[in-house]
Amino acid sequence: MSETIIGYINSIHRKELISLENEIQQKTALGFKFENNLNLYNYPESISSREDIIHYIISDSNTSSTATILLNECDYDPEDESEGNFHSKLPFLLEDRVFEITKIINILLNKNSVRELGISLSLCDEIEKVKYASIESFEGIIVSDCVASCPPNTLYLIKNSERSNV
Repeated sequence: MSETIIGYINSIHRKELISLENEIQQKTALGFKFENNLNLYNYPESISSREDIIHYIISDSNTSSTATILLNECDYDPEDESEGNFHSKLPFLLEDRVFEITKIINILLNKNSVRELGISLSLCDEIEKVKYASIESFEGIIVSDCVASCPPNTLYLIKNSERSNV
């Protein structure tokens, strides 16, 4: 069983997509990549069937496709050498690791071409809830949900109302 962080943004120009992926990869120790044919398991049909969106994955590292370490409910002991060097690259506290995830979302939302974004944090791609959030509130909602139960098995839908055509 593995924890995953997958999502989507509205379609943007390929050149901007490559630039955005590189920018995020340079600003975080987490893994981030856009994927062409990512399955959005358990997403509502109205989203999973769309062809005008681009999928992405946030993971433990650029060589991983899961977020098992990021979404582990336990805080890590910085003195415990058995946890290995890999953990030292990530914050030890769950809340701080979730804030690292939201930093990536903020980078995406700060791009003028990104009008809508979805992100799910789940165990085995299981989506139990869908929550709508504004740009101003999403960070607090996601962090609170993860601290209460991680992963929250929730799809968060965020629209940039200033840029949205809807």
